[in-house]
Amino acid sequence: MTDEKNTVNEEAAENKSPVDYVDMAVHSGVAPLETRYCGIYDCYSKSPVAYRSFTYINSVLEGVIPPEKYCFAADSTDTGIRLAKYNIINAINMIKRLEDAGRHIRFVTARCPALLAERDGLYEFVQSLMKQCDFHEPEKLCLEFPQSLLYGEKEKVRIGILNMKLLKVMTMMSGCGADDCPITPLMDIPVDSVLLSPEITALTDSRGRSSHISSFISFIKDMDIKVYADGVNNDDQITSLLRLDCSGYAPSSGYTGAAVHGRLRMTGEEAISQKEETD
Repeated sequence: MTDEKNTVNEEAAENKSPVDYVDMAVHSGVAPLETRYCGIYDCYSKSPVAYRSFTYINSVLEGVIPPEKYCFAADSTDTGIRLAKYNIINAINMIKRLEDAGRHIRFVTARCPALLAERDGLYEFVQSLMKQCDFHEPEKLCLEFPQSLLYGEKEKVRIGILNMKLLKVMTMMSGCGADDCPITPLMDIPVDSVLLSPEITALTDSRGRSSHISSFISFIKDMDIKVYADGVNNDDQITSLLRLDCSGYAPSSGYTGAAVHGRLRMTGEEAISQKEETD
């Protein structure tokens, strides 16, 4: 009987998708969710000035599931909205911990699905979470949306982003420039910053493409949008980003250089301890 029960459990596990595990983790209210942080570094000082947060799922059956494996599917579901709530609360708590440790950072991101920006009541949703957490530094909270933000209902997205400005909460769009996605819609969607996709970042020190990338970045900055670069691989790219007047960079997993301190994706404790490493 025990063997039959184990077989049924194994078959049930095989039929579950990463989104199913996210759904179970969000509903459980216990510890299968884990937040890790990646530093965003200043191009000049090369010290960490902000942090991106990433939510991992610790599944007994599937092991550690990174956000890259579930975000795309979860973003179109209510599970993605519930996960955004978890991410925002964790980002707020991290901001408080950094402040308590004497770390004065620009922001901490909380990943949110593009669907959230289109929903009515985004203002009340975020405001209630800040009140729940007794949080009074909204300018250090940054909602990070994927590039699919540009494909939503433009007017609803625009209103959602403008409402965040009223709350003084920052907004960022990651994946900027990936898959030849047009960026002209950003003229109507006033996010505070963008994170260049790794494939665009890789071209910043390319002799044949550097002028194109320079024009690309200038076009974005002319919209009063700050530009950060994701997936920096080496120090030459950091030099190029500094010349292009980018606001900062996030390293890739294959980064080879001396300008990043600590692991790529860190625990909260590791991120907070970076202060000592960069003094």
